[in-house]
Order: sequence, then C-alpha cells, then structure tokens
Amino acid sequence: MTKKVYKLKKWPKIVLVVLIILGVLLHFGMKKYREYQYTQSYEYKLLEIGYSNDQTKILEEHLKPEELDKILTYQYNEFISEFVTRKYFIFNNLDKYLSQVITKEEDFFKYHGTEGYDYDAIVASVNVGTVDEFYTNSKKTNRDEGYSMMVNKYHELGSDFEPDDLVDIPWKYRLGLEKETVKIRKVAYDAYMEMWEAANSEEGIYLLALSGYRSYSDQARVYKQYEDFKETKYADSIAARPGYSEHQTGLSLDIYSKECQTQSGFKDSKTYAWLIKNAHKYGFILRYPEGQQKLTGYNYESWHYRYVGVELATKVYEEGITYDEYYAYYLEK
Repeated sequence: MTKKVYKLKKWPKIVLVVLIILGVLLHFGMKKYREYQYTQSYEYKLLEIGYSNDQTKILEEHLKPEELDKILTYQYNEFISEFVTRKYFIFNNLDKYLSQVITKEEDFFKYHGTEGYDYDAIVASVNVGTVDEFYTNSKKTNRDEGYSMMVNKYHELGSDFEPDDLVDIPWKYRLGLEKETVKIRKVAYDAYMEMWEAANSEEGIYLLALSGYRSYSDQARVYKQYEDFKETKYADSIAARPGYSEHQTGLSLDIYSKECQTQSGFKDSKTYAWLIKNAHKYGFILRYPEGQQKLTGYNYESWHYRYVGVELATKVYEEGITYDEYYAYYLEK
C-alpha cells in the first residue's frame, strides 16, 4: 500500500514569506519612525543645542511648550536652567535676567560661573524693575485696582489723584496737636480702628497715627525740603517725589505708639512686634521692610503701613516678600 505525501501548496508559502517580509519592514519602519519622532522632541533638540540631560529635564519640567519653542531660538545658555527654577521666575523677563549675567562666550575673564550669582535676587530686581534707575521707565498706576494699586518709584499715581472718601482720624487715635488733622480713606480708617481696639485690648498697646493722606502739593513741599537740604540724591532716599508717594493714595499710615520715646526706637518696641505679627489680619502690611531698600527704593521704615485688604495682606505676609515683589509676580504679570 502506497502512503500519500502531502505537500504545501505554493500560495501559502508565498503568503508566509510576504508576512515575514512585511513584519521585518514594519519593525524597521516603526524603529525609524520612533527615531524621527525623537528628533522632533524637545529633549532631542535641547540636547542638540548643548544642554545636559539634567538641564534638559529642568527646562521641560518648568516651561510650557511655547516657552520651550522660544528657548530653541536661543543659543545654548548655561544660566537659563538656573533662572527657570526660581519661585518668582517670569518667562517674559528672561532676556532681562540673562542681561544680568555673563557667559563664557561674552567675556571669559569676567565669567562668574553658574555658582557666582544670587539668582533669586536677580529675578526679584528684574521683576520689580530696579535694574533700571529709580524714576526711569515708569508707568502710570492702574487706579482701577483700588486698594491693591501699586505706587512706587516706577508707578506714578499722578498729580490729579485725590480720594473722595477721606475721613479724619480722631485726636485720641493720632499723634499731634488737636487742631491738626490726619486723614485716610474710609476703608483703611475702619481697619485701623479695628486694629487699634485689638492691640489695646490684647496687649494694652496705644496706637497713634502719625501721618496719613498727603496731597500731591503736600508731597511736593515735603520733597523740596529734603532736596533743598541735601539735594536730589538725598531727597530720593528719604521721600517720594510728588506723584509717586503712597501717602497720596490715602491708604498708607505712619503708625507710632505712646510707649516710644523716639521714632527710631519704634522697631524695638512691643507695638512694632505686635504689628508685625498681626497687622495683616486687619489688611495692613509693613511696606518698607528692613534690608529691602534695593527693591522698595526706601530705607527701612518700621512705622509705615499700607492698607491692601485682609486677603491680600495675608497673602503678602505668608509669602514673606515685599509688596513690590508680590505685585510684580502675582498681580501685574
């Protein structure tokens, strides 16, 4: 009896070969496609420019796609990855941040290296505007912002601003002669009175308002007195130029207390300690803190408080930065 031998027909063999070929082509095709896709990635492009793996990771973690696209138009810069990690980094200010540092390519003998700069200080200075001379590149104060408005040496309130809700602080709660007046806007007045009662009931502190609203013409007289005494540079370190004074907003108070013998001693008083801890609960912030002259434009004034509202004052207090920095990062940008 003869056994039958079964042979594969030719067409299944052809199909099998075709499938194998297609599989190989697909494998290499997908590999090439993945390689192409990688060349389109930010990681590849940043590495190609010269950024390290660590720098590339930092840039991708901290920047949006449109910001990374902008970075790709720059030459490699070792400082960019340093700036983007700063808490108050603003991408639109990147060019100004970079203008404050020197790369190897710019001048080898002046090169500081990435460890030689205080990046937080540079970011703060650029954001606030203090890389420019005071009173240069100034802009008009946005009055529509109400009691959060910014008035400093770069934001001009103007000569025509005068609040229409000023009220007198009674003699009992202010310093000076009975016939004199200290005015402040109603919202700040109510907050001051509430703060006065709290300080008095909690610690027996007797607050005294020393100075409140000053008109444009009042500020002009104050400034001129300092200028006549020791010229413009000295006047600028002590007082605001007319139109640039927070006192003109009607939201600022110079606060004193009965326990103090001199204004210079106020910073060491129980009253000051209480205000630093509690003023934000009533909407006030210490406007010109110690050691921040480069950012605020003024020497330390332990007595100068600005009303910005409880919510905003609390945020500024919790951030632990000047109002100039807070405004630039959270409000103006």
